Amino acid sequence: MTPHTTVPPGSVLAAFGHPQATARPLRGGEGRAWSTGRLVLKPVHDEVEAAWVGDVLSAVVEDGFRINRPVRSTAGGWVVDGWAAWHLLAGAHDTSGRWAEVLQVGRRLNHALRTLPRPAFLDARTSPWAVGDRVAWDEEPLILVHDALRPVAERLAAHVRTEEGPSQVIHGDLTGNVLFAPGLRPGVIDFTPYWRPPAFCQAVVTVDALLWHRAPPSLLDVPGVVNRASLFARAALFRLVASDRLASNQPQGGRDHYLRSTVTDHERVVGILDGVHGRSA
Repeated sequence: MTPHTTVPPGSVLAAFGHPQATARPLRGGEGRAWSTGRLVLKPVHDEVEAAWVGDVLSAVVEDGFRINRPVRSTAGGWVVDGWAAWHLLAGAHDTSGRWAEVLQVGRRLNHALRTLPRPAFLDARTSPWAVGDRVAWDEEPLILVHDALRPVAERLAAHVRTEEGPSQVIHGDLTGNVLFAPGLRPGVIDFTPYWRPPAFCQAVVTVDALLWHRAPPSLLDVPGVVNRASLFARAALFRLVASDRLASNQPQGGRDHYLRSTVTDHERVVGILDGVHGRSA
């Protein structure tokens, strides 16, 4: 489905029960989110996935976290003319010094989602992140568009081992999607389902924190996780391959800078992983 680039039309606002509302651009959401002050509206890429997410999030039991509940249309569906809506969740994207809380939210959310069956729509995804996920888990070969990323990709791949344990539905992009507000439990937004071992949810958060938020290497010291260097390497490969595909959308002038930054960020992480593997893989 082609993403919408304009404000959600009045007919969509009316269908979600807010006929007199005015929608304004909302920061984040890949620049596609709009808010009425009470609702958040975004275009959907896959209506089957959007309906599945609506069913899941409307029923999930909140235990130590809040979730942005989806809104049904007046006709009873989750999607109207390519748009979906959620109740606006209070809070700010301030994860500084709160990585332990974000990781705890991931564990609690994993527990709440643990009984869900694997959704079939995952197989049809073609986004850069879907490709990165499959490459990271050996379901597609490690093929890169940009040769500049190959050396660091090979170093990450050298850390990968066979993982043990079952997979389940997880939030595969939790890092920037936890909101904090005084007196409230952490809020989870923009649920992106993947089918992976539950610890991979936290591994992605940890690697993201190291890549882009200058978190300390001690964040990798997770007790009781088997093959933790391998799990973190898979998370870094997930991000690296996605960045490789996203780089193709960059203007030529900015692409080289984007690739250099990607290499620098991932070299820092793989250097930390070298030390983790040396101590205890």
